Amino acid sequence: MSAAVLTKVAPAGSSRLLADVNALGERGEDERATALTRLEAALGRDLADRLVTALSNEPKR
Repeated sequence: MSAAVLTKVAPAGSSRLLADVNALGERGEDERATALTRLEAALGRDLADRLVTALSNEPKR
């Protein structure tokens, strides 16, 4: 894609992205339970805790 095309496409894409982000902010507070609470409800507390711990650990090198 040439630089000329990018200068024409980027502003339109940027304004659309900004509009989408602003629309998300207008929805208000999300009243769902936290992700961890929903994960515990779906998998059980023990498995959810082990999964979160495993994903939180830094990879071994």
